[in-house]
Amino acid sequence: MNSLMNGTTDTKSLHWMTKLLILGTIAAVSFGLGLFVSMREAEAAPSAKKAAPRVIYPKNQKVDFEGLTLQGELKQPGEFYFQRKTDEKFDSLVKRRKNFHKEMLRDVVMSK
Repeated sequence: MNSLMNGTTDTKSLHWMTKLLILGTIAAVSFGLGLFVSMREAEAAPSAKKAAPRVIYPKNQKVDFEGLTLQGELKQPGEFYFQRKTDEKFDSLVKRRKNFHKEMLRDVVMSK
């Protein structure tokens, strides 16, 4: 505070004031540019709306095919379904045996 009364400024306050001046200038230029662009868009908008033609479609329209013969073929099937078949489970024709003890003994005796 004393340095401001004496007329001398230190480098910190000078640096701070420079930053403030730069930010203020950027804000003013941005505001002016935004205002200019919005005014240009406002001028161009009414002329664009007047140039577009207005199209009115009827609410109902009847088409009469009486007396006409149409020839052609269908390209798409009328109905199409995917059906997954369930897996069939059949009983085995070969019976499972739990004990092979007799055959093992026979093979041991015959191998000697």
